[in-house]
Amino acid sequence: MRACRLIPVLFLLLAASFAQSAPTRPEAGFSIENIDKSADPCVDFYQYACGNWMKNSEIPADRPSWQSFSELNESNLRIERSILEKAAAGGSGRNAIDQKIGDLYGSCMDEKAVNAKGIAPIKPELDRVSAVKDKSSLIDEIAHVQTPTCTMPTP
Repeated sequence: MRACRLIPVLFLLLAASFAQSAPTRPEAGFSIENIDKSADPCVDFYQYACGNWMKNSEIPADRPSWQSFSELNESNLRIERSILEKAAAGGSGRNAIDQKIGDLYGSCMDEKAVNAKGIAPIKPELDRVSAVKDKSSLIDEIAHVQTPTCTMPTP
């Protein structure tokens, strides 16, 4: 009985979400606007499903290709960055996990400290690569570089 009362409320919320005005550039994800209704889905379904997206999307200058999933990835990166920046901002509202995440992110983003150190933190690794003189030492160095024992230096 109670579920019967919730169904009309859910339909009203759903209708209200569709009634909102569309942003100038649609957010990443599925949109009915991407469908090219001038294409016959029985002849070229890809053109039908993605035609308008392909017409309205442009490959960014710094990318070799661009797909709708690239937009989703960029959106996820923006969300992740905002979470990290919020955690790094500090404040009394952070829990222990947010503090660790924020402090690590903040230390990695301290460009002044990184630039001041220059290549000193990676100099031993560069010296190892420079010391490679033959095939045997090359194989050893590739194995060393691929070994996941790297630790982050503290700033």
